[in-house]
Amino acid sequence: MSINLIVCHDINGAIGYKNKLISHQSADLKRFKQITQGHFILMGSTTYKSIGKLLPNRHNIILSRNKKFHVPGAFVRHSIADVIKEYKLNNNEQELFIIGGEQIYRQAIKYANKLYVTIIDHEFDKADTFFPNINMDEWKLIDYEKHQADENNDYNYSFLTYKRI
Repeated sequence: MSINLIVCHDINGAIGYKNKLISHQSADLKRFKQITQGHFILMGSTTYKSIGKLLPNRHNIILSRNKKFHVPGAFVRHSIADVIKEYKLNNNEQELFIIGGEQIYRQAIKYANKLYVTIIDHEFDKADTFFPNINMDEWKLIDYEKHQADENNDYNYSFLTYKRI
């Protein structure tokens, strides 16, 4: 049973601009799909609206303060604490992945056991949402892959996986 954050950001922590991802790196999107398939994903309602659909082959949980918010096929919850409690009570074999946005990451980081991070080796000019600064003394790097830009990926990037110490 693991609670994970998964994120892609630039060298300054930028994750988005005007409710869109900061970049669409093909390798990151493939990694995201591979890692999260068959598991629970938790996103804020703004992230859900920016994606525009539920993600297939995953148990979609959408966090919203609006008690009337409803999405057929998704679990809608109103607090991260409730999601975590429910997840732990059910002792799920599937992992829980927090997929954004900024406010959800800020609230969920204290519950996370693992971080799956893609860092794009670029500084984007326009950004309005950021991955929160976290105390890296609480984390140990357990996997690292550096990649070069190619025909499917506009920028150099790295995959990093951290485990909470």
